[in-house]
Amino acid sequence: MDKNLELFAKKLRKIRKKRGYTLEKLAEMVEVSPNHIQKIEGARTNPSFPLISKLAFALNIELKEFFNFDDLRSKNYIKDEFNKLLKYSDESHLQILYKIHRDLIN
Repeated sequence: MDKNLELFAKKLRKIRKKRGYTLEKLAEMVEVSPNHIQKIEGARTNPSFPLISKLAFALNIELKEFFNFDDLRSKNYIKDEFNKLLKYSDESHLQILYKIHRDLIN
């Protein structure tokens, strides 16, 4: 399954619930069936761009918020990304990263 589609689905569900909307309410607002919203939130179908725009409008968010997945990243994903950063950093960058880490834990 497409990882970005899964992340989009989780993001949509999280924002919908934060707004207090049911599947039915959001579906009504964007003129699709509740089943269609359920499929999108289950990462079983790709939403069209016009539908994504309608969803953003209905949820009162900017489009880009749907694609900011930082809050959904797993601990392992973050560790992998951090390890890549360490692996490909030169000594001066490692020193900076170390200082940032030291300052954060103090």
